[in-house]
Amino acid sequence: MLLVEGLSDQVIVEGVLAAAGFPAERILLIHGGGKVRAARIAERLSEERPGRCAVLLDLDERSLPDARQWACEQLGELPVELFFAVPRAEAWLFADDKAVLENASPDEEARRIVKRLPLPEEIPDPKHLAHLVFGPISNWQFVRQIDVSRAAARSPSLRNFLEGMGRLLGIPTPYLLEGMGRSLGRDVLAGLIREVSPADAVLWRTVSGAEYTAHELERHIEAGDEIGRQYASDLLRISRDFLRRTANRPKSQ
Repeated sequence: MLLVEGLSDQVIVEGVLAAAGFPAERILLIHGGGKVRAARIAERLSEERPGRCAVLLDLDERSLPDARQWACEQLGELPVELFFAVPRAEAWLFADDKAVLENASPDEEARRIVKRLPLPEEIPDPKHLAHLVFGPISNWQFVRQIDVSRAAARSPSLRNFLEGMGRLLGIPTPYLLEGMGRSLGRDVLAGLIREVSPADAVLWRTVSGAEYTAHELERHIEAGDEIGRQYASDLLRISRDFLRRTANRPKSQ
């Protein structure tokens, strides 16, 4: 069971879950009418279905840890899985930039705005902008066909939500990190390898036992092939784990 704040959130969430290929029949989606009410409904229902409830809240915070801290302070410790849309779920409509261009209104002003859009989570009022660029909610069904890998690479809150729903449903989501790997600048990553590693140094050993030197990885990354993308994904996974450990490290006395 997944609680969201309002009707527009429900439309968007149904769309991104469909785009990710999650089975709709396994997800009961309810809009609760605001942050506090949605959270309290989820809390009550979690007593009936322990471990089976989650809630998605719109929250304009600087980061996901900041959003979790706010929720803890304002709502208390909830016995449900908490997800956040930053700053609102409407920002996710802008996460796949190619889909935005394909579905934006032909209106000249809307097209001009689309060409200057920042990253989704930096849009100050995505709800207003969504109505301006795409029109009424009935036009937002295009979100069902977005490239979720591309979208998740551009919106951390969307990626966190899809990964979390994947965990709850027991559905692997490795394609989300692969999408991030594709979004990395090939020249930047190849340049970093050249900067710190001798060309003949073995830099990566795969699970299957294959070995790749720094020079070989440079070539794969620059080619943008499967090996280069997989290495970038593994590098991102390690980096993210390192950042999490650093963020959770207790302060020195």
